Amino acid sequence: MKTLTLTIDGKTCAGAAGQTILEIAQANGIEIPTLCFMKEVSPWGGCRMCIVEVGGIPKPIPSCATPATDGSVVVTKNERLDHLRKLTLELLFSERNHICPICPMNKGDCELQMSGYKFGIDGIRYPYLYPAFPVDLSGKYLGLDHNRCILCTRCVRVCDEIEGAHTLDLGNRGVKSQIIVDLNTTFGASTTCTNCGACVSACPTGALFDKDAAFHGALKKCVQVRTTCAECPVGCGLVVYTTDNRVVDVFGDQDSPVNRGHLCVRGRYETWAVPRERLLEPMIRTKGKLAPAPWEEAIAAIRAATARLAPREKSLLVSGRLTNEAARILAKFRSGIGRVGMYVAQNEAAMCGEPDFAPEAFARIDEADAVILLGADPARLQGVVAARIRVAARKRGAKLVLLNVRPSDLDAHADISSRMIGFESAFWKRVAEVLRGCRRPVLVYGPHAMTSPGIAAMEQLLAIFEPDCGPTVVALPSTTNALALAAAGIEAVDNLSHWLTTAPVRALHVCAADEPTGGAGILHDRAVAGLLHSMEFLVVQAAYVSRLTEFADVLLPTTVWSERDGTITNFEGRVLPLRPALTPRGQAREELHALESIYA
Repeated sequence: MKTLTLTIDGKTCAGAAGQTILEIAQANGIEIPTLCFMKEVSPWGGCRMCIVEVGGIPKPIPSCATPATDGSVVVTKNERLDHLRKLTLELLFSERNHICPICPMNKGDCELQMSGYKFGIDGIRYPYLYPAFPVDLSGKYLGLDHNRCILCTRCVRVCDEIEGAHTLDLGNRGVKSQIIVDLNTTFGASTTCTNCGACVSACPTGALFDKDAAFHGALKKCVQVRTTCAECPVGCGLVVYTTDNRVVDVFGDQDSPVNRGHLCVRGRYETWAVPRERLLEPMIRTKGKLAPAPWEEAIAAIRAATARLAPREKSLLVSGRLTNEAARILAKFRSGIGRVGMYVAQNEAAMCGEPDFAPEAFARIDEADAVILLGADPARLQGVVAARIRVAARKRGAKLVLLNVRPSDLDAHADISSRMIGFESAFWKRVAEVLRGCRRPVLVYGPHAMTSPGIAAMEQLLAIFEPDCGPTVVALPSTTNALALAAAGIEAVDNLSHWLTTAPVRALHVCAADEPTGGAGILHDRAVAGLLHSMEFLVVQAAYVSRLTEFADVLLPTTVWSERDGTITNFEGRVLPLRPALTPRGQAREELHALESIYA
């Protein structure tokens, strides 16, 4: 790439052709104030805070939207530029109703407020407009206060270019301009909003805010912990903001090589903004009722009940959210338990038979000129994957073929969308025509591809392409750490009633880890409830109260996502850290410590 050299504030700076003045300045440690700029999205140049003077150009120009030229001389700060920036800020403050004391972003989190401090604004010379703008609190997790909006369009651009939904846009004109949702509806009535929260993360003021985080603490004063989302196999990086041993808010980690700061609704909100009843102390069933008991007594009860049983009469069923470290602990005492299984989604056991990671899967999707989904459901289960696919189809024109997937917003962008897999020659001729000429196709398959029709469809798809341009095949499981646990030798089970009846199980230990459902997902197989009732002894180790915990003879409380330590391995094969952001509540313990105490 051609290099160029320019002088910025008297400093010689090197850059590459195509870079903007702002990019080169930031790379060389030179600060230029911004408000509408975000490096993750395209520049807009609307706020005019980043204006600079360039030799030979009479007017100040926005550095964020101006490509650098070789040999140019740039000035980023002088009396004239500071005067213009201050005028811009005063106009922004006067245009809307910025009442800082009652804003959740007060005390250091608002970029507009901090810019005002920086430029010494202690009063406004222009008359306030005092517009009567509405506040939209209809969204499930977020709110929109138009009175605090500065129309920087950062929310519009991340919604369009990163989430790929384009729910937000600018509406009206002049002083009546405002951010609109779905052609001027509300978040509660939106049919396109995915609740990913990217707009809130992008907002420089308090216009867009998380309802459950509002006024719970200034983010600047919170403790920040970087950890990994364990809601699905993607393994997005999280930045958790905490104070007084509680979560204030959760954002995506910009430095994460997996999600680059973007999250879906599961990682962004469902991890902390959905109330759930915690299990906080061990319990033992006495006279038909569960009653609190010390850990030592609960462990002693488990050992006493299982000591008289042969190993083949005892089974351990674990969640696919178990950590890699817990899997290694399990390997040490496998001989004392008849079977150890991991319950997974329907048809997912076949994916775990020979675990197949997909290195650099996101990079392949980002480069793809065709994406084929077969039996996968990323719009519901792996939202960050769905966002990359949505952007590939909407923004880059990649072909999109959906086979054997549930209805979702991806249908609107698909060239072919088929709920059922047919094998008529006309259908596959149409698929071949759509994919003709594609040189970088990606085939993403999920658990529902692991059926006879799904495998036959995969063979049909692979036969469409020439040998030298076949698709990159990406396995996308539903269960968080299923591939790594299967690689560690834990049997994947997707037919629990069959698994429980193939051997004489008299004592069962279910380790549900921190599943939001408390492990109740295993009861979707209607026969399982009756089998659990027939058990002589049932231990349930979970973080939340659920239908499953009602069956237990002994209940053991485990830590939740924000209290866990260890690692998981994502679908790309990356080993990712889980770091505790909170001290465990009550008497909750990490599952590996409890398992080791019982069986070691």
